Amino acid sequence: MLALSHVGRLALSIQALPLILPVRYSVDGRSVAISLGKHGLPLASIDDAIVAFAVDSFDVPAGSGWMVQLQGRTHLAAPGELSFSVGPVEHSQVVRLEPGTVTGSRFTFLPSAVPR
Repeated sequence: MLALSHVGRLALSIQALPLILPVRYSVDGRSVAISLGKHGLPLASIDDAIVAFAVDSFDVPAGSGWMVQLQGRTHLAAPGELSFSVGPVEHSQVVRLEPGTVTGSRFTFLPSAVPR
């Protein structure tokens, strides 16, 4: 399901405070390359750091959706390390996520929870 999208959310800790960022990503086998954009995040928060990553999709008219969540360790990607694209990366921090835990599910909304 991760390959069905290219935008997800990365949850990380910046000086002990939680932060959730929308990010572009690409899947390469069991690894996920994540472009952090031009946020200029501290290296301690993205290199050799434990993070959570989520991707989901909702079909409101059908009342269904899916979600995938990963938890694992990130490593700052060296220039030229990636053999695949995560979109424009000029002046962007890019990390590689090696997931330790992967969970996912498909779900349906309760009829009363679907907006009309």
